[in-house]
Amino acid sequence: MANLYNNLDPHTFSVNQFARHGRYLLSLGDEEQAQFIQFAVTGEFCDNSEEEKKQVFLDPTLNRINDPNYPLDIARDYDSALGFADDILVNGSITVYAVPHPTFALTSSIHMKYPLLYRDAIKMVEYHHIPNYELGTFGDRCHINVFFPLLWDSDRSKHQHPHRLSVEQRAFWYERGFRPAIRTLLGDRVASEWPATLETERIRARKSRGGFAWATKTIQQDAVRELAEQIRQELENDPFLDDGDARWAGNFFFLHTIRGVKHRHYHRVDAESAEHFLTEFLTEAQLSPDAVTAGDWYIDVGIEVSSSVGDCVQWMTASHSDLVQQALRIPEEHANRITRIGSSKYSRDLSSHLTALSGFRIVPGAQAQGEFEATYIQAYTTDKSVVYNPEGRHHAKFLTTKEALSCQDHPTQTIGGIYSIYAGARDANSSSARLEVRIPFRFATDVLLEFDSDVIRRSVCVFAREDWWDFRIIRLMGFSQAISLQSLFPLSRFQPEALTLTAACVWLINGLHARPDDGPASRKLMDAILPLTEAAGADRNVIAYNTSTREAEQEEEEEEEEEDRGLPRRVPYNPYGCVFLRRVAITEQAAPRLRIGGSVLSGSSFEFWYNGMTLAQVQAQYQSAGIVPREVVAQTRFLTNRAKLAPHVNHTGQPEPQLFHLAAQGHALAPPPADDGSDVDDRSSPPPGAHLDNIDTFLSTLWRTFVRELTLKSPNPHGNTKASYLKLDKVERQSATDDLYKNLHFPQIFTDVYYKNASRDEWRTSFNWLFPDKDFKTSAAIQNYKQCSYYKRWMEFLAANSGDAELIKASRDELFKRIREWSWMPSSQSDRMWMTSAKKASGNSYIRWPRDDARPPAPFILLKSHSDPIFVVPQDN
Repeated sequence: MANLYNNLDPHTFSVNQFARHGRYLLSLGDEEQAQFIQFAVTGEFCDNSEEEKKQVFLDPTLNRINDPNYPLDIARDYDSALGFADDILVNGSITVYAVPHPTFALTSSIHMKYPLLYRDAIKMVEYHHIPNYELGTFGDRCHINVFFPLLWDSDRSKHQHPHRLSVEQRAFWYERGFRPAIRTLLGDRVASEWPATLETERIRARKSRGGFAWATKTIQQDAVRELAEQIRQELENDPFLDDGDARWAGNFFFLHTIRGVKHRHYHRVDAESAEHFLTEFLTEAQLSPDAVTAGDWYIDVGIEVSSSVGDCVQWMTASHSDLVQQALRIPEEHANRITRIGSSKYSRDLSSHLTALSGFRIVPGAQAQGEFEATYIQAYTTDKSVVYNPEGRHHAKFLTTKEALSCQDHPTQTIGGIYSIYAGARDANSSSARLEVRIPFRFATDVLLEFDSDVIRRSVCVFAREDWWDFRIIRLMGFSQAISLQSLFPLSRFQPEALTLTAACVWLINGLHARPDDGPASRKLMDAILPLTEAAGADRNVIAYNTSTREAEQEEEEEEEEEDRGLPRRVPYNPYGCVFLRRVAITEQAAPRLRIGGSVLSGSSFEFWYNGMTLAQVQAQYQSAGIVPREVVAQTRFLTNRAKLAPHVNHTGQPEPQLFHLAAQGHALAPPPADDGSDVDDRSSPPPGAHLDNIDTFLSTLWRTFVRELTLKSPNPHGNTKASYLKLDKVERQSATDDLYKNLHFPQIFTDVYYKNASRDEWRTSFNWLFPDKDFKTSAAIQNYKQCSYYKRWMEFLAANSGDAELIKASRDELFKRIREWSWMPSSQSDRMWMTSAKKASGNSYIRWPRDDARPPAPFILLKSHSDPIFVVPQDN
């Protein structure tokens, strides 16, 4: 396993030492780029004093507080609140969506459950699984959601969107309950401005270019408190309603969410301040005077630990149990139980990939909720705020494999942006450690008031701001440079080991400042990229994700090799204090990759990381030797056939004759890309893109594919009912040979055509577009060429053999000789294989057949200088 996982002697680094050594390697420039990437990504480095490789063991606990006089500030605050009630408890007007919004709803867990009577039994149901929608807003960033618990059933949790009401349900509630209540409370004049039905509002809201602009309405304060009861009365008094519909529609409750008021209610950690700022919190939220007693309210109370001298404060992983015990006032045994890896109530969030530093999220449960009846407790740090940018399932700036693979000018835009944020934070942004507890409102002025300051000091590490952000920058640049270096090798970067490394870099970059994804596909990624250890007896604190450590064998997959069965189960782990990758191969001949012989991404896990594409599809999409973005080479193109084409396949079962004979002249293809060679014997099959043919076989197959694809790409006139310009059926097109292009009987071939006698140089110009020379770049937007497999193989050939100018020249000369054996060829252009437009001045010298003074579109072809087309159709005997 030493080939995959290093067994180097560990050497302890502090965060400062790691950042300093990384900066030193960066200062050496490109000559030591490989050494820098290895250091930043795997922790492998060379001790200059002994000139031997060692392994970094990163120990951030070297920065724990030892000085009893180190200045820490501890403040308390009220962060947010949740209130459940049968009525709307707002002391002011509210803004609502005129009709139930189709997508705005509570869609993620609030770490609380609703007791629901279902089939004569109480079910504890996550609130975001109950059908609901966002009714509207009030005050400053406060929201109201309405829930319909009787619409829940046991199958809802299995749905992709369990929170959604159907169109019929939304229409029913609006038209039979909500709008009639508005009419009763506010009168016909106001109600006349509300949509007549859900459908009429949907029609009005639809934009011409897609999407919707749903209307909002303001409900004045006098009507707010009566609204819910009036809706229930409208439903109850409607004689035409089915009892079932009236029951679910009238059995609703509201969730009031007061969010995002952090820092507004900071105060000293004492009872008087707690009372004063709670009153201020309620007043600013515009809740009704009886809100706290009329509803079931929960509030998030926090303490924030910051450095008085501007250092970055981080929670220690080892402190989680002590923090929870202090905050909830629970016995040590309960605190240890709910902070143990493997507990279903506990999630650990590493800070910047460091295993000794982390926050946590805990749902304590009934036994460990403590005297404050806590429903949720979390610890985190504020350094994530500088990159906070919620989008989809992400909560911060994020990189995708698509951007990593498609970028031509590294670093990518996202990485460049993250680097700028980190660099700016180095000079301006320290960070604090926060602990928040969600408790019933009645404990708001009691919780987190008697926290032992010594426990706080023992629970945190402090880092100079420059060291903390430099550590992130070094890691970021290591992953970025690995991706950048891969882009220089358009063939070998698509080996499975290289693409797995690409996904690893993306995952780790995103995990520098946000909780890393740990879903099934990410766990498969960790299995492939991290060191492995036997599960039995493994330290759960360094295992990469929560999994069983039993000695039982891992569940066998279909593709598992017979000889692998019965081996001890192995799990990914982080033994060196940081999430370092297993060994990576970086050479001058190939793209950086994980060393061969270990697991790689495959199947559904590969498709998750690569936007639903298989390995072959990723290659087809991104393997673009010699193809650059539109902005680099500005061209205009007109698509003729969007279908991607397959290479030539010999179906005869007999050897095909060689069309070229360059091998006899001493020419040969370059060998496949190789690295240090120490692990290539572990590969079970040749890497993608490896050339197994000699030069003659390669060119012969390439030529046959070219002739076939050139014919298949022949243009069609505008209009689906018009016949193709080329009089060939599907079989004839797919089996086209040189004979087609040697036939001058145009009525047999074309319905319409432009032609002219062209010089050898004009033929050469068209040939140059079809078979570009070395270092030629074409636009990625030119799909007519890019969709042809022959063209991609040719561009890969140029890239792989770029150091053999004689081979490239000889190959192009032989290909041109072959094409000059034709009687005609398409007048190929930079943006298309077949030109059809006579509007350009260059088309004036062409003759049209059949003649048409309007000169409508048709294929343009070049004849040899002394050739003449034959327009008499041969008669059958």
